[in-house]
Amino acid sequence: MVRALAGLILLLAAQPVFAQPPDWEVDAHAGHVHGARILVLRDYHLPAGETAHGTIIVVGGAATIDGHADDDVVVLGGRVRIGPQAIVDGEVVTVGGAADVDPQAKVYGGVDETVVRFPDIDGHWSPMSRGWFVGLALAATVLRLLIVLVVASVLTLVAPGWVRRISWRASEGLASAAAIGLACQLAFIPVLLVLVAALAVSIVGIPLIGAMPFLIAAAGLAGTAGFTAVAARIGARLRGTTVEASNTLFIDMLLGFALISAVTVFARFAAFGLFWNGPVSWSVSAFGLLIEYVVWTIGIGAACASLLARWNGPQPASASAGAPVVV
Repeated sequence: MVRALAGLILLLAAQPVFAQPPDWEVDAHAGHVHGARILVLRDYHLPAGETAHGTIIVVGGAATIDGHADDDVVVLGGRVRIGPQAIVDGEVVTVGGAADVDPQAKVYGGVDETVVRFPDIDGHWSPMSRGWFVGLALAATVLRLLIVLVVASVLTLVAPGWVRRISWRASEGLASAAAIGLACQLAFIPVLLVLVAALAVSIVGIPLIGAMPFLIAAAGLAGTAGFTAVAARIGARLRGTTVEASNTLFIDMLLGFALISAVTVFARFAAFGLFWNGPVSWSVSAFGLLIEYVVWTIGIGAACASLLARWNGPQPASASAGAPVVV
């Protein structure tokens, strides 16, 4: 393993190459290849009858050894196959891939295979790493939540009035906000396509097609503002107050955001356990995503409703129904 680590250090010290390095020396008469081989995003094959002197390092590709390698064979992110006539004086190391070594092959340094196998849907063992799959899902979830949190924080600090207005609209009609939000989600893509088609057939409207990305970004910003407003409403309820009476809107948003995303984050971390692919884990993950979807739907509906209606705000409890209100 020490020699394999030395090979990795050589990989980091050398310049990345995608073709044969110029310092290779080929002895055409003896069939020997001299010098270390470092291949990136390429496959390597050592034919039978040839000898490779030096460490063989393959990154992002596969390696097939049918000849004689007098040093280590290191493959990162790919598979390695050792043929029946192959002779490897060093160690065969694979990281993230499987090693297929023929029983008749001679590997004097041993085989170090760093890969975790787990059963797939059919019950067969797959060489895909469980840690990579679970880690990728966790990274995607954290990145998504982090982006939403950053945008929500900016909206809370820059446009608190808009967030309060949407939050009040959501609390006044929870069911109607959810219905409007669901209708907006279903109609967004068809309306966008119809709008693009209408602009495309018009000479005046063709330049306006370039504004479509800004329209989509504005819709995403409005939806995120709705999510922020609902999260702030939940956080204020946790503190025993309301968004209208709270003077710490940012803290309310953080508390609500943490509560909304807690189930999803817990499910992602729980996936590293023993029952990561069991029905319990998948049920918890689906429940967390359902919570987020409901909050997003209510927030989108409240944001759309606040844009279409004038906000009068909550009326003071002491004001009588017939008393005039002086502004």
